[in-house]
Amino acid sequence: MQTSDLNILFSPKSIAVIGASTTPGSVGNDIAKNLTQGEFAGETFLVNPKTTELFGVPCYPDLASVPGTPELAIIIVPAAIVPEVLRQSGEKGIRAAAIISAGFKETGPDGKVLEDTVATIAGQYGIALLGPNCLGFLHPKIGLNASFAPVLPDDGPVAFFSQSGALCTAMLDLARGEVGFSKFVSTGNKAVIDEKALLTFFAEDDSTKVVSFYSENLTDAAAIVEIGRSAISRAEPKPIIGLKSGRSESGIKATSSHTGALAGSEAAYESIFRQSRMLRADTLRELLDAVSIFSKNPLPRGSSVAIITNAGGPGVLATDAASRAGLTLAALSDDTKAALHRALPQAASVENPVDVLGDAKSDRYRAALELVSAEEGVDSLLVILTPQSMTEAEETARAIVETKRSCGKPVVAVFAGSSLLEAGAEILREAGVSVFAYPEEGAKALGSMAQVAKWRSGGFSAKREFPDIDRDRAKEIFARVFAEERTMLYEREAYEVLRAYGFPILRSTYVRSPEEADKAAREIGRPVVLKIVSPDIIHKTELGGVMLNVAPEEAGQKFGELLHRVRMKAPEARLEGAMIVEMAMSGGKELIFGAKQEPGLGTVLVVGMGGIYTEVLNDASFRFAPIVREDALEMLSELRSASILDGARGEARIDTDHIVELLERLSRLVEDFPEIRELDINPVNVFPDADNFRVIDARIAIGK
Repeated sequence: MQTSDLNILFSPKSIAVIGASTTPGSVGNDIAKNLTQGEFAGETFLVNPKTTELFGVPCYPDLASVPGTPELAIIIVPAAIVPEVLRQSGEKGIRAAAIISAGFKETGPDGKVLEDTVATIAGQYGIALLGPNCLGFLHPKIGLNASFAPVLPDDGPVAFFSQSGALCTAMLDLARGEVGFSKFVSTGNKAVIDEKALLTFFAEDDSTKVVSFYSENLTDAAAIVEIGRSAISRAEPKPIIGLKSGRSESGIKATSSHTGALAGSEAAYESIFRQSRMLRADTLRELLDAVSIFSKNPLPRGSSVAIITNAGGPGVLATDAASRAGLTLAALSDDTKAALHRALPQAASVENPVDVLGDAKSDRYRAALELVSAEEGVDSLLVILTPQSMTEAEETARAIVETKRSCGKPVVAVFAGSSLLEAGAEILREAGVSVFAYPEEGAKALGSMAQVAKWRSGGFSAKREFPDIDRDRAKEIFARVFAEERTMLYEREAYEVLRAYGFPILRSTYVRSPEEADKAAREIGRPVVLKIVSPDIIHKTELGGVMLNVAPEEAGQKFGELLHRVRMKAPEARLEGAMIVEMAMSGGKELIFGAKQEPGLGTVLVVGMGGIYTEVLNDASFRFAPIVREDALEMLSELRSASILDGARGEARIDTDHIVELLERLSRLVEDFPEIRELDINPVNVFPDADNFRVIDARIAIGK
């Protein structure tokens, strides 16, 4: 969908309302009222065959009777006739539509069929379609309330869209007087226009400086990652803040692989936010705090903050919260501290946090603000005011406003009180200063700004090329598996695919008899591992399907013992033989590499501590393919066990550069073969010397 299509939707010159109602309080009546009695200067055509006039505007019996070609159709008719009305809109040449009507996929399978029909019609006629089952949208700058929301918000730099209509109305009320909006959109069921389309549009919309949204499910992770990274890399960076519900893992179907167990939907979504450089709010309050601070402040140069307070306790709370938010306390220079000594009482603290004491009036705040804001090492300011008998809330607020206007740095205020400080807080809000009631809120909001500044200062490499990859060999193997109507590669086939993509594989042979086992082990000439081969067995160790350190001359005998003990524990499993694999070098660390398809999103990659304790330790990190070097490095840095790889307690450092390379190779594999449904490489033994890396076990499941 082109940006121009959404421009027509959100900035139409003329609108047809099909289903305008004469019933007060109905959706059709409210929307017609908002359009005809609001500030929208364009033409509004009302369609209602049962009346000739509504709100002083003529009504037409059908869409065909409407003169000319409106640019936008707002459809508020029963769901069953929506397809026909949308088709009529397309035949009339209407380029955009918002379907307010409910009764689609949210009602079940029949509604899903109806919604698919609507989407198909929109595609046939090239209609930019919002909804169905949505509230509509608002464009305050042109006075357009194309929704049944009761109030048009203030114009401002924040774009907001939400899958929940009820959350839209709540956000409108909560943001009143705090945040202004460039566009405000209810997405509904997202039959055509979804988060990806809106993020793309708002990333390019000149009237939008901050993008925010609420969603219950996203699609196409790779596209969202590209949009998010591009948005904060612009000459004028555009932060994106999202509130994604559904963090709980309850109700998520368990999967059979280690990767599937680690990479639940919540882990996958968390990785999208990190990888795309979008901020994730945990609550609606946090979302509103973030859009407020980003819309009213420039990005800081770094993460250092100075705190000015008239009370020690809130200053300590703010310091703790700042640390949790990734901020550092700015070190004030000796000159600044000397000047503060001269300006403040002897008992005041001139260290950071600067405590101007409880009896501070506005002049003391003003002096501290002037000195601290000018400090080169201060990237942002957090100013705390608690109500004391000497407090001058309004004058202190004015001093904060002056500082913000002159220093060019982010400034937030914490007015930790209610009625006693409200007049001062109102001065701050009117002047565009973000004001919070609690120190923790202000510190966390500043921390989000510092995080975006940090992201912006970093860059990304080009996707790495691997000329040694043998894609054709892997393609042959997958074609054979599909031809045999299997969904699982045999272990030997998995090794061949990984070898074709440059993974270090142990010498191995597939055997089906004691004689073959004996021959294969003697050819390897050193201790080997026997591993059962069965399409029905995933976790071999749990069923006794692995024998370690078998001498070559004992391999034939151990082959029989292996099959016998597995058959005793899993009598229904099909046993097809065993893999004879050379023993890996001891002394390395065990990692898991994995990949898993997330429906609608793409393939998520996994790296973590591996071996038999993979799910016990649950130490893993995730990114969606494709990845580049910086993504892989971040994945490793996020592991709780990262220090082990770096060489804890005097051990030699593992070659993490080679781990990064293997992750990039894995990314290329799942890009080349999206039919890979799940992939486990567990464990991979890693060492200080990359030449000693070896894949110990691997499993690949595919699907069309």
